[in-house]
Amino acid sequence: MTKYDVFLSYSRADTELVAPLRDELRRMGYRVFFDVQSIDPGEQWKRRLERSIGASRTIVLCWSQNTRGSEYITFEYSRAEALRRPVLPWLLDKTPLPAMLEVQGITATDAAQAAAQLQRALGWTLARRRRLWTALGVLAACLAGIALWYALRPPPPWQFSAEVTDRVTGVPVSGVEVDVQTGQGKINRAFTGSDGACTIQLPQPEPATVHIFLRKDGYERDEAVAPANKIFKTDMAKLP
Repeated sequence: MTKYDVFLSYSRADTELVAPLRDELRRMGYRVFFDVQSIDPGEQWKRRLERSIGASRTIVLCWSQNTRGSEYITFEYSRAEALRRPVLPWLLDKTPLPAMLEVQGITATDAAQAAAQLQRALGWTLARRRRLWTALGVLAACLAGIALWYALRPPPPWQFSAEVTDRVTGVPVSGVEVDVQTGQGKINRAFTGSDGACTIQLPQPEPATVHIFLRKDGYERDEAVAPANKIFKTDMAKLP
């Protein structure tokens, strides 16, 4: 079912007065239901009118002496009220509005002026609303994708650091092979630099403790169990 910004409710006797309003609203970008142009041959009028009112955001009631007492016009604005569609009257003459329509009518006789006044109540066109909703949908999809990526991405690695010095001199020992064994049994390896320190990036989960093995030619081998979340500081003794 086609969606409309405006359903024009009018008497055929007022077609010449109403057509300029239709054209002006369409020029503004509004999708307008106009029965002569919008109902296909062979369609059931009343059923199509009811469906089209339900598919319209607002009803512009072009009210005049010709519309008062019309069964179709009464059906149209009554159905709009039942569906809670705003009914915006455009007064073509001084004929009083039906008592059930407790709303101020537009009295401008010029169609362009009437359309300008109607625009305040009509707001954005369907096309503009759709573009906005599409943009919001794309934004929501992007945000959902980012949130999903953060939820599914692997946790960042944790870091283990060690510092090794000479047991006698206290000088940092470079080139020490530092093997770190986590609870999963995998051994990760690094070597100390000139400052006697090294850092190893290890995958999650971070254990409470790690098993450490130290090796360097000319030094006694050493091993220890140390907390995973603290810098491991130790010394090594040279071989005699």
